[in-house]
Amino acid sequence: MDEKVLVYRGSQIHAEMAREILEQNEIPSLLTSEHGAGFVMRAGGLLEDYFLYVRPDQAEKAIELVAVVEGDTAVDPCK
Repeated sequence: MDEKVLVYRGSQIHAEMAREILEQNEIPSLLTSEHGAGFVMRAGGLLEDYFLYVRPDQAEKAIELVAVVEGDTAVDPCK
């Protein structure tokens, strides 16, 4: 995924839920974390932020879909 748009930022559990919703709707995504697996292994996942990215041409639909995970915490790519 060369170009990507951030569509979600949040906890691991919610990011995984959002990713599953995108997969069910055939939207490929990239899930990353702020500090990485080493940090999570030492400090735990509660302190980590996770980021979900999609291709620019699928961002609008992805934002609509992931908005159901935590209400309005999906990222608006226009901001």
